[in-house]
Amino acid sequence: MQIPNNPKELNYSKVKTYRDCPYLFELKYIKGKREGLTAATSLGVSIHKTLEAYHQKSNDPSEIAKYYNRHWLAAGYKNAAEQMEYYLKGRNMLEVYEQREYGRGSVVNAVEREFIFEYEGWNFRGKIDRVDKLEDGGWDVIDYKTDAAVDEGFDVKKSLQMGIYGIGARRGWGLKEGRASIYFVALDKILSANFNDFNEREILNTFIETGKLIEAREFKPNTAHCARCLMNNRCPHSIIKPQEAA
Repeated sequence: MQIPNNPKELNYSKVKTYRDCPYLFELKYIKGKREGLTAATSLGVSIHKTLEAYHQKSNDPSEIAKYYNRHWLAAGYKNAAEQMEYYLKGRNMLEVYEQREYGRGSVVNAVEREFIFEYEGWNFRGKIDRVDKLEDGGWDVIDYKTDAAVDEGFDVKKSLQMGIYGIGARRGWGLKEGRASIYFVALDKILSANFNDFNEREILNTFIETGKLIEAREFKPNTAHCARCLMNNRCPHSIIKPQEAA
């Protein structure tokens, strides 16, 4: 059994998947199994593609709806009624996004920008949804979330994802001053932390420790993750019955 691509290359998606369930990592990254789309994940793809195209090609917020229609993904829905329900949810999100765009003071510098850097023999890679240049000269690396809720106790400074994005911006691109932000598009809410707020050593060590377990091929299932897993109806270790997963 071979681990595909570069076994010394780590990204947030790989690390999160392994930390959620090592067996899920094996299914996705070694056996090449794909998670099926759901209504929520399909909407998320549509929103991300819409905003990527809009920020690449236009400075007119009134055109966001046009890009939404062009990049709508009509997959992952149980029926036409559910698709329309989620289409309208997405349209409502983007109408609010549009209004915020009219008052934006920052300049969008890049979308879907990739970073890569090396640390202690490991390669760290990531792709960030949007990078803004702030009015004070600093930078804002932004990740979109389309979840309709956020944990009230959520602390960006403790986010492994935003931490590695902030580190990637500094080490991979040489950005000195800035912040990492999660933009909850469905809630019109942005939570941020300065680059210096993240515990860089702890984050990098967490990635490396996970990478070593992957190298050792430790792929035991974690059934505590089954209820949230998009493969729970296909996994032999799932504790969720097929009718419950439907």
